[in-house]
Amino acid sequence: MVAMVMRKLRKNHQSEAGKALKVIVKTLKSSHKAEFYRQLHYWYLARQAFLNERSEKANERVYFPYKHQHIRGAYASLKRYEKYLFPYEKYLELNIEKTTNRIEGLFSELKRKLNNHNRLTKKNVALYLYRFFLNKKIRK
Repeated sequence: MVAMVMRKLRKNHQSEAGKALKVIVKTLKSSHKAEFYRQLHYWYLARQAFLNERSEKANERVYFPYKHQHIRGAYASLKRYEKYLFPYEKYLELNIEKTTNRIEGLFSELKRKLNNHNRLTKKNVALYLYRFFLNKKIRK
């Protein structure tokens, strides 16, 4: 989610609202859900007029688009994926990690190993996957 929002915002954002949103988003990995969304809500309330500014020139469909579409898109992404961002708090008994780094590393290792066996049948791929994950579970 951090990467998605950072793609929508510029590297050196000019507006104060964009800079403040980047600071809030960078705390996503270390925050709790209530704390993060409280900060985000206060950010939105303070900059609501700025975000609702529209262009003076109409586009080809006689529509006046929003001026700050990238910042609005970043905020909308955070709101849209709200229920998916903090599953480790919702399901404490499952011991879910905060980030996906470990599983992404596991999948990259699996892809490297499967590339060596590119002519396997579906049955043999399924068997390979079963053994791969079985070995990973036993080791840890």
